[in-house]
Order: sequence, then structure tokens, then C-alpha cells
Amino acid sequence: MSKAPQTPLSRTSRLLDLVPYITAHQGIDLTTLAQVFSVTPQQMVADLTTLWMCGLPGYTPLELMELSFDSGYVTIHNAQTLSRPRNLTMEECVALLLGLDLIMQSLPKDREDLKSTARTLVAKLSLRANISSPLHAQSLENQEIRACVLAAISSKSKLTISYHSLYSDEVSTRVIQPVELRSDQMHEHVWAYCEKALAFRSFRVDRLLTCEVADMPSVQIHATEDLDSPFIYYSLHVSSRLRDVMERFNLEVADMSSTIHSRAYSRQWLSRSVVASAGVVELTEPPEIRAEIAGIAALLLQKYGQT
Repeated sequence: MSKAPQTPLSRTSRLLDLVPYITAHQGIDLTTLAQVFSVTPQQMVADLTTLWMCGLPGYTPLELMELSFDSGYVTIHNAQTLSRPRNLTMEECVALLLGLDLIMQSLPKDREDLKSTARTLVAKLSLRANISSPLHAQSLENQEIRACVLAAISSKSKLTISYHSLYSDEVSTRVIQPVELRSDQMHEHVWAYCEKALAFRSFRVDRLLTCEVADMPSVQIHATEDLDSPFIYYSLHVSSRLRDVMERFNLEVADMSSTIHSRAYSRQWLSRSVVASAGVVELTEPPEIRAEIAGIAALLLQKYGQT
């Protein structure tokens, strides 16, 4: 007999189903029970042993379920709280319906078969939860762009993207080879090799304005490479408004003093943050970014007619 593959999720599902089944079939033969759930007798004994330690909070013999299977026949008592088959609550149905809607939005246009299956599940869940109006989930990311990124990762293709960088406040066109999608602080990022920067960079998916597969060969990317962008180590001299400086530069209280040594990921972020501090901080290192900030300040003074 073909046995179902064993995963933590499948075993948890089976354990939840075992209690109501045994309750309705008291004294069932152990071998028969194993056949019903498509597992070996040895696995069924392991499952029953696990159930033996389950019950209500308190977990004394008074609250734990009582199982008997030493004789080869299985009986169960004191399992009233789990004696009914699993059923989805309204909250679970709504979560599944919203998840299915997001999945359908991200499916490629040529996968009508998957969309049809998803619509069938939506209809069944809506009927079970007695939800007459369709539910829709609005994602921060453009699902067509996200699907394009996933397809490129799967096929190891390059992408031509238009990307809005908030650090430099500009839209740039780049050719990237995506490696994976990552989640960070409620946002999805594409980790990719950027041919403009000649290094690995992270791009927020919701800031991708356009995305299309580039008609050019991909390159071999090794996951063992050092994928971290180089840090920019800097020093600041702080004259006042320590709290504002701490919040703007994402510093800890222990880091605060008249001279601060820290690091940043972005040259643009560092220069814009120093300029936005309106003179309460002075960048002393590195000298090239210090010179860049001096140029920005001189340009601002010219706009006000000063020298």
C-alpha cells in the first residue's frame, strides 16, 4: 500500500483527525486504523503515543486524554474537546479567501488552469462561510510585476526595470538578474545583481515601476559570494539636538556623544541626512562625502543669492 509522505503539517493534520475518528470507532483494530490513515502500524503507534500527552491546560491525568491500544485495539476517552471533526471558522475562511485572491492576482496570464482551480476553491469557501459578496485583497506590490520577477528567478533570466529610489529621489532604468525575494519590515525586496552598480543590490518590489524580461543571456551567480553591500563608515560631530540626531541616523542612546562613529548602506542617504540636519551635525569622515555635502550647501546658498 502506498504511504503518504510524512511532513510536520501532514502529521499535525492526521493527529487532529484521529481523535474524532477513534471516538466514532471505539475498539478499532490498530492495523485497520493505520490503513485508514495510510500510515504504517509503527507510525500509528507513534501518533497515538503523542495523543496520549494531549489534553486541556493543566495537563494532569485528569485533563489528558485517555488512550488504550496495548491490546491491538484502540479506544479513547476524555477527549470531548477534540471529538468533532475539524472545521474552518469564519476568520479562517476570510483569511483563505483573501490569500486566494492575492494568489490569483499574481498568477501569469497563461495559467488559466490554476485560476480556474482557485475560483472553484473560492466558491466552496464562500458557500461554507456564507459570504455572498466576493472578497478582494489589495497588495502594496503590483502583482503583475511580482509575477514577472518570480518568473525571471525561476528561469534565471535578466530583467529590465524602472526603479524609483527614495534615497536619491530619482527614477533609473537598470538591468538586473534577480536571485530571490526577501521580506523585510513588511516589504518585499528583490535581491539581484545590478549591472549598473556592478554589485548585488536590494530593490523594493513596490518601487518597481516597470519590469520586463531582458533579451540577453544571464550570467552564473554563485550563492556563496559575499552578497552584502559594502558599508560606508562615517563620523559625525554633533553640536545640539541629540534626540533629533539619534532618530534621524537610527542611533542608540549608548552611541550618543559629541563625536559619533557609525556606518550606512547608502551614500545618498548619508549626505541627505546630514544636509537635512540643518547644521546641528558636521560630517568629518569620509572626506569625499564631506566634499559632496559642501558642494550641495554651496549650491543652496547660491539659490538664496548668498556667497
